[in-house]
Amino acid sequence: MFEKQKFPFYNKASLMKIASSHSLRCDSKQFEERFEKLDNLLNKNETFYLGELLPDPLIKGSQPVYIEGTEGVPVINTLSIQNMEINTKDCRYISDEDYTVVSENRKLILNDVLLTMDGGTSIGKAALFNKEGDFTVDSHVAILRPKGISPKALVYLLASPIGQLQFQRAESGASGQTSVIEEDLRRFKFPKSLLDKIGDIVEELDKKNNKIKRIKIKLQHQEKKIWEDFSFKALGIEETEN
Repeated sequence: MFEKQKFPFYNKASLMKIASSHSLRCDSKQFEERFEKLDNLLNKNETFYLGELLPDPLIKGSQPVYIEGTEGVPVINTLSIQNMEINTKDCRYISDEDYTVVSENRKLILNDVLLTMDGGTSIGKAALFNKEGDFTVDSHVAILRPKGISPKALVYLLASPIGQLQFQRAESGASGQTSVIEEDLRRFKFPKSLLDKIGDIVEELDKKNNKIKRIKIKLQHQEKKIWEDFSFKALGIEETEN
């Protein structure tokens, strides 16, 4: 729906259009067809800014002093957030003593929304915090505590093609050191009518995602069986001998 154009491409833009952007950016990326298409679709209906759902400033972690092993408190980083889930096996750890001096607002609570804000291809990964025990985040992950929308719905908005496209447009900085700043994130736009039905949409999406997960697990088992059969045949043994 919003595929990236192949470069090079030619485009014209008026200074009036550039002036309409709060950031006044005039780099070629801002005028890619996929961004124009999104703007045209959003402008057909009333929209809201993401900042309207975030009354408090974003909370970013500090860069911790890690310890070896897993005896302390896990720190969620960009690698820990994958496919809207938190993989604790990818967390690094700080000591219990260091955790006691972490500010209270950086100590994660149930249903916090976690979002990666920098790191090139790692930008824009969102997840719902649903773990038990003590956790915090490093300096590359922001904590969002929305009002007026469920935390899970916010995760889905950010992870949707509409949200991801706005991350790609807002990303700035030197190659390999890019980021999205809080001001740009707060200016992400979504259809206002979505707020009235977002609960039903999230519920439906959950059902479809769970169905896909079950299918993937089944296919993984089938793939494992195929390779086992191959190994038996390659070794010249009957499966019943194993």
